[in-house]
Amino acid sequence: MSERLAEGERLLAATEWAAAASTFESVLKLRDEPAAHDGLGRASWWLRDVDRALAERTAAYAGYRRSGQDALAFRSALWLAREYAEALGSDPVSRGWLARAEGIAARLPDGVEGGWLAVTRGLLRPDPSAARQDARIAREAAQAHGDGDLEATALALLGLGTISAGAVQDGMRLVDEAMVVVTAGEASDAMVFGDVCCMVTRASEEACDASRLSQWNKILQRFMQRTGHPALLQFCGTCCAEISLAAGDLAGAEGWLTGTLQELSRSGHRARCVHPAAKLAELRLLQGRVEEAGRLLDGFEDRPDALLATAAVRLAAGDTAVAASLLHRRINHVTGGLLAVPLLALLAEVQMTQGDAAEAFETARRLDEIAAGTQWQPAIGSSHLTAGRVAAFGGNLASAHDRLDSAIAVFSELNMPLAAARAHLSLAEALRDSNGNVAAYEAGVALAAFEEAGAAGMADRAAALVRVLGGPARTGPKALGLLSRREREVMELLTEAKSNAEIGERLFISAKTVEHHVSSILSKLHLRTRGEAAAFGLRSLHSDLRSLHPDQGRPSEQGRK
Repeated sequence: MSERLAEGERLLAATEWAAAASTFESVLKLRDEPAAHDGLGRASWWLRDVDRALAERTAAYAGYRRSGQDALAFRSALWLAREYAEALGSDPVSRGWLARAEGIAARLPDGVEGGWLAVTRGLLRPDPSAARQDARIAREAAQAHGDGDLEATALALLGLGTISAGAVQDGMRLVDEAMVVVTAGEASDAMVFGDVCCMVTRASEEACDASRLSQWNKILQRFMQRTGHPALLQFCGTCCAEISLAAGDLAGAEGWLTGTLQELSRSGHRARCVHPAAKLAELRLLQGRVEEAGRLLDGFEDRPDALLATAAVRLAAGDTAVAASLLHRRINHVTGGLLAVPLLALLAEVQMTQGDAAEAFETARRLDEIAAGTQWQPAIGSSHLTAGRVAAFGGNLASAHDRLDSAIAVFSELNMPLAAARAHLSLAEALRDSNGNVAAYEAGVALAAFEEAGAAGMADRAAALVRVLGGPARTGPKALGLLSRREREVMELLTEAKSNAEIGERLFISAKTVEHHVSSILSKLHLRTRGEAAAFGLRSLHSDLRSLHPDQGRPSEQGRK
């Protein structure tokens, strides 16, 4: 029996969830063993069967209590407290399990349990800034007892809380340290890996720092390849989508978000972090699919994480009064700081659409204050972009040129291609009547970047400007220009007759994501089968790929002025 339990734990550590579940089930057929219920609950959670995970870990708790294994019962109670809150939104049940864990902890000898209790309290608080003391207590306990899993969790929570409190650079150092702990092998629990990645994703979102996700994504991929754990990022579809978006892979992000929405619909559970409908609506706006974005947000308009997308949809529909009202409400709630940066940037767009230059200028000034106060580069880039657009709207082309140039420099340094492309396009729009050659160049750069990312809506806007300025409507072969970078990588492997599983292994993504990319390729190129896609790729991909990004120098300073 003990050998079977050990085998189940080994399979869990190897992220072989289905095999682990089967092993623990074989134990339970012979005996009602709490450790088997516990293992089966953990495996079921990774297999996305939350209801079974709750039932099995409740059974494990009961079995541990009967057998006097209070430390293990304590851990089960903590997990149940979090899961009832995060997956089901059952706050009373969550509080009951937390109280049970507190009661058990009071009877345990002093040890690491106090740290786990503190960090769980912090994770359950709605405001991360209020969880900083919990995280400090947990970190001290982790360091005293050498618990890498607890230390990683505490560092990530403390970092997120510090960012929410306004100390962005200090907070980011803490979440970066947490990522080092989990990717350097100091932590062993796969769920802790998931927790830390989720908090780092949220921290990057709150700090407007998509480039950080892109940089960490490379480390994460190498870590998972080295350890053979490709499933570790599949704990949260929204977080996986955020990482794909940071890498400029809109199709991959779309696959994760649509899949996660379907899972939530089937299970009746709630989203664990940012709702996937809100994030998918933002992506649909990039793709120019405004009506779809609006439908996705039906019923979610009042959620804080959906408000920005809701306001953007209202702006796109011409309902500027409602868009402004929504943004003012949320800005008043967050009371400044980095959380206000994207809200203020969109508010300036609304005010310019309303023709109110004075209000737009005041909003840009508030953004500049936040950027100067935080000295956070993504906020500085956003403030330059907004101020440049407002200056152009007000007719101050010299200031617009200067601020938009600065935005391009900041976003390029941060490796934020979509934000840089927005700045290029804004500069092109500002210069279209005074310097057509430079405007055409800037619009072409923006068009190439939007096409590369699959941001069709923004690409269409850039292409329209290029046409007005007398340039070609697209920057490369029309068909291939419709594909994102990741889709072209998938197509290259289709030409080698690779299966979805083989492509996923080569690109280190799931077979499910590959399937979505293949479907997207077939749809965009009006092909019917993988074979047709492979034939198309053999005919044109290798000869045309280089022409998608022709080398061209940026106009000289003399030519730009």
